[in-house]
Amino acid sequence: MSKKKLYAIAAAGGALLIAAALTLAAVLSSKTIKVAFYGVSEAVQESVKSHVDRMKLGRVRYFTLDAALDLPKNVHKKYSILIAKNSFALNSRAKNFVPINESILEALPTSIRKATAYGQAHYALPLLLDHFEIAYYQISKKELGLERPRNYGELLRYLGALKNNVEIPLACAGANDEELFGFVSAFAELFYGAEDYKKAVSVLREASNLNKDNLPEAFTRVLDEIKALQERELIFSKWTRTSARDIRYFMQERKIGAAAMFLSRRRSIEYNLVKYYDSDFFPKYDAGADHGLVAPQIAAVLLKADKKASLVLGQLVSSEIQAELSNETFLAPVASRAESYDRQADDVRFWAASCAAGPLNSIEQECENTEERRHLLAQKIRAYLER
Repeated sequence: MSKKKLYAIAAAGGALLIAAALTLAAVLSSKTIKVAFYGVSEAVQESVKSHVDRMKLGRVRYFTLDAALDLPKNVHKKYSILIAKNSFALNSRAKNFVPINESILEALPTSIRKATAYGQAHYALPLLLDHFEIAYYQISKKELGLERPRNYGELLRYLGALKNNVEIPLACAGANDEELFGFVSAFAELFYGAEDYKKAVSVLREASNLNKDNLPEAFTRVLDEIKALQERELIFSKWTRTSARDIRYFMQERKIGAAAMFLSRRRSIEYNLVKYYDSDFFPKYDAGADHGLVAPQIAAVLLKADKKASLVLGQLVSSEIQAELSNETFLAPVASRAESYDRQADDVRFWAASCAAGPLNSIEQECENTEERRHLLAQKIRAYLER
């Protein structure tokens, strides 16, 4: 046989091997569940990974997308599942996602399902909740014979009563952008109610997209209310520059009568400090309006109609896994029957389920997509509050 024929046979054989390898890779790829994370903490990523791996559904690959950049436009073409904070950016992509099966959603209370409703369908599945709460120092509360505030007027009277008993009636770690947004979001929601809060955030988002220097009136009204409380010394005047370390110090020295913070932040503070603080949701200005809870959600999006990917989502909202996810991430469960090891995390799930409007996104989730743009908006808010 001539050398040319040998080379031709070898080349053909090589091509067949390459084709077979490509075919095998394609088959393996089609059976691989690809889970992408975007803008969620390392604790959430590791917790979800460990539980998905224990499901033993075959090959799973994990990807961490760069949260400093916008969510990639082709994300729905590259991955099976996306786990991210619920946001306007996520909602705007809903037409590219596979609707969540109703049988999976049945594990969640109706109000919590609202968080990811898109028309008649649900584009994503809430997995965990954070919550911007107010926590009252129980010793001062008992010493002064104070009752839990049930509306905004009672909250002002409560803080006024604390003024002569503690150095700082209300504190917040506003040096952290996320905490700053949480505080302003909670005030905007208690001030407006859920629907008008959403409208105000929409106006802020539009102004932000146009790079306007001035904040819209819908939000300056809220910030003016916060400034009035600063002037009355009901809120720590330097709260926009206060760090989480400062809050720990204030708690240790018993300087504050109430603290405003995210559930995840409170659960990261030493128990011997936070055990004296009883958490609650912010009381509302108008109790008659439909209100929601400023409770950012970690949501799972189904990007491909894959049975194994759907099975993963169903397992992640099972009662047992929900309890473990909550304990591992310092967030609240969403499943109706899941039991959190933290009583106040259980409360968050109950409050979200009992609110007519359910859990709501914070300002940062609705207005800005990247950390850089969020920080610029936070600086704009700080400048307004500090002048």
